[in-house]
Amino acid sequence: MERQQRHAHDKQVFQILLDRHDHIRREVFLDDRGMRALTRSDDPELVALLHDHVPAMHRRLQEGFALRRWDPLYNAIFEHADQIHMQITLLADGVEVVETGDTPEVVALLHAHAKAVDGFVARGREAAANPTEVPA
Repeated sequence: MERQQRHAHDKQVFQILLDRHDHIRREVFLDDRGMRALTRSDDPELVALLHDHVPAMHRRLQEGFALRRWDPLYNAIFEHADQIHMQITLLADGVEVVETGDTPEVVALLHAHAKAVDGFVARGREAAANPTEVPA
């Protein structure tokens, strides 16, 4: 799949997840190395979309295939991609993600990203329409 097609697909999946955010639940555990998140749904269609979305975002990070370029936090995350380590486990009802960072600055970015995604799950498009601040 070409990059333009991948981007269109990724955007479509993200938009559906935002629209159906009220059928997704999320738990996040922060620590001094990064974070662990469990994102789940009882809806098999949403589980399939989570199984698509999360690995696709990891791949984009590894490739430097940025998204949300208008968002300062996402720009900072992509600038530090080589200092971010991610493990993804696909679960029957969602995904588990463990992210760690090499420096306190990167860990702060991971914590801010976890908070941003919590907002997407809680408020959908309303949250996604706003830029995310980079931690000081």
